Amino acid sequence: MQMKTKFLKQLLFLFFLFFLLSRFSVLVCQRAACVQLLTTQPESSDFRRQTFSERSLAQIELFCRQSQMERSELMTVIAARAGAGHVPALQNWKAEDFVKWKKILLRNCPEDYERINQAYAAVWNDIRCFPVAAADAAYENSWMFERNYGGKRGHEGCDLMPPENLPGHYRIVSITDGVVEKIGWLPQGGYRIGIRSPSGGYFYYAHLDSYSADFQIGDEVTAGMELGKMGDTGYGEEGTRGKFDVHLHLGIYIWTADTPELSVNPYWVLRCLEMAEGTEQNKGDTM
Repeated sequence: MQMKTKFLKQLLFLFFLFFLLSRFSVLVCQRAACVQLLTTQPESSDFRRQTFSERSLAQIELFCRQSQMERSELMTVIAARAGAGHVPALQNWKAEDFVKWKKILLRNCPEDYERINQAYAAVWNDIRCFPVAAADAAYENSWMFERNYGGKRGHEGCDLMPPENLPGHYRIVSITDGVVEKIGWLPQGGYRIGIRSPSGGYFYYAHLDSYSADFQIGDEVTAGMELGKMGDTGYGEEGTRGKFDVHLHLGIYIWTADTPELSVNPYWVLRCLEMAEGTEQNKGDTM
């Protein structure tokens, strides 16, 4: 009888010890996630590069629908667990995992959660339409490639090339809803228009051949609205054309507490829009 009692006590002690270790492990994991968010900076090259894979983007889109969470919220959870510069395959994740970790992060480190979520939201939450209304527009991941006009600098965007080198032929449409914040000529960008989206992202469309309306600063636009025609303007005084092939330069910028204008890589936004259901309808027909 005494031996049996002693065995039960030892068993209870082991269960208690296991419970404590499990609880400690959970707390350590949660603390590590908060530290990861604390050290994640939108100004860092890892964050600005916006590194994904087509598989991880497809999984994020699926989890958004299943969890009813925004893209930015899922990406913030991923940043807390794996870092902003590495988006792993998410085959072992479920939608409820993101819901759970969002609650954990909001409970334990709400300020850092909101800070990173806001940065991702500016890039990802308002995107709706592929910007070139033409089939087979080509582009590559050219963010921060070297450019020389006006001095050596990094390429703060992504160039989309049309099927044919025809200025004034291909329609450029707004990726997001938003408000016109900048309009007119820039030596580097030619005729350009800048749209501020509802979540705070600045979407910059450059080298336009012409505008589709007499846009004024403060005008509201909707996703899919035609902004102008693709062209080859820029690299000189107003009206300069033909210094390069016809293309659209797309830039995406965010504002942070420390930096008023910070470029992020548009490439994966474009891939997401192409992969999304109905992308071909968004592109429309050439004009």
